[in-house]
Amino acid sequence: MKQLRIFPKSSSIRNPDSLLRLFVIIALVSTFVITIAAGLVFVEVLQRHVIRNAEEDAIKVSSALLATDRARLTARQADGSVKVAVASADLPEMDRHFRKFLSPFDIVKIKIYSADSTIVYSTEASLIGKVDNHNSRLDHALEGLFDSKLERKEEVKDLASEMKFNVDVVETYIPIWDNGQVIGSFEVYIDVTEYRHDTANTASLALGALAGILVVVFGISYFLVRKGTREIKEIQEVLKKQTMTDALTGTFNKGQIELLACKEFARCVRRNEKGLGDADLGFIMIDIDRFKEVNDNYGHLAGDVLLQQFAARIARSLRNYDSIGRFGGEEFLVMLPGSDLEQTRAVAQKIWSLLREEPYLVDGREIDLTASLGAAAVKEGDADLLHVLKRADQRLYAAKSAGRDRVV
Repeated sequence: MKQLRIFPKSSSIRNPDSLLRLFVIIALVSTFVITIAAGLVFVEVLQRHVIRNAEEDAIKVSSALLATDRARLTARQADGSVKVAVASADLPEMDRHFRKFLSPFDIVKIKIYSADSTIVYSTEASLIGKVDNHNSRLDHALEGLFDSKLERKEEVKDLASEMKFNVDVVETYIPIWDNGQVIGSFEVYIDVTEYRHDTANTASLALGALAGILVVVFGISYFLVRKGTREIKEIQEVLKKQTMTDALTGTFNKGQIELLACKEFARCVRRNEKGLGDADLGFIMIDIDRFKEVNDNYGHLAGDVLLQQFAARIARSLRNYDSIGRFGGEEFLVMLPGSDLEQTRAVAQKIWSLLREEPYLVDGREIDLTASLGAAAVKEGDADLLHVLKRADQRLYAAKSAGRDRVV
C-alpha cells in the first residue's frame, strides 16, 4: 500500500537518526576542539612554568655575580654616585671568573649593561662597547622591571665558544640596583631546550589521556542517545500508525485515505494537463451487506473480528501501490492508481468474488457475508475528487437497491 510520509527527513527533531548523526558530528568536533584548546593551554602553562623557573635561576645567578664582583662591575663617580662600568684591564680576569662560575649552569650567554644601554661586559666579547638603544625589554629592566621571554635561536655560541643549533633559551633582563636607583642591567640566556622535549612528551601524554577520556565519555553518551532515539522512533512509529491507520482493521483511516486520494487525483490532473499517459485513477466503494444483523445476532465483538477478516481479504487482492481505507463503520474505500473504469470494474469483480467465496470463521462458527460494491474512475470534466467519490457512492447504493451482493 502507498504510505504517506508524515515526518520529513529534513527535521532532525522529528527524525531520530538525524539527531543521532548530529550528536556524532558534535562529539567529534567537540573532541577535536577540546583537545586542541587543552593542548594550547597546557603548552602555554608549561612554557610559563619554564620561563618562571629560568627567570628565578637568572636572578639568583646575577645576584651572586653582583655580590662577588661588585667592585669590578661598578665605579664611583666624582659626585658620589655609582655606575656600572668595567675597566678594560679587569675584563680578562673577570671573564675567566664568570665563565668558571657559570659553567655548572645552563647559561649560554650573559651581558651586562650600564644605565645608558652600553654593553660593558659580555661572554661574547665582540659585543662589548656596543649600545643597544632600541631594546624595549632592556628599557623595562632599566625602569626596574624583570623581563623574561622564551625564544628559539637557530644558533648560539655557549660559554665554551662552541656553536649550538636550534636552541630554546629564556632571555631574562634583571635590573642592577644601588641605593634605590637602577644603574644597569644583566641579560642572562639560559638554555631550556631539554625542557622543550619534556614539555612535548608531557603534553602528548596528557592530551592523549584527555582524548581517550573524551572518547569514552562521548562513546557512553552515544549509546545512551542511540537507545533514546530508538525509543523515540518506536514511539513515533506508533503515533504515525495511530495517525494514519484504523485501529481495528489496520487499513488507512478515513482522513488518511482521503488525503492519499487527493494527492493521486492532483497527480492525474497534472499529467492530463501535460498530455501524459498513465493519468487514470479508479475508486471502489465497498459495504458489507446487512452488517447490523451480524452485530445483532453474534455481538459486536464478533462483528469486529469479521471486519478485520473482511479488510484482510480486500488487502490481499490489491497491488502493493493500491490503497484501502475504512471509510465508515462497515464501509471501505479502495484506490487504484493507473486504473481506468474497465480495469477498476475488473478489480471490483475480483474483490467481490474473494469476499464471498468462503465463509468467515468467528469463535469456531462459520458466517457467510456478502458485499455491495460501487466502482468509478476519474474522467474528463471531473473538477475535483468529490465528483468521482460521489459517483462511486451512488453506484454502491445502486448495488444495494438492486438487491445487494453485486458490483455496479
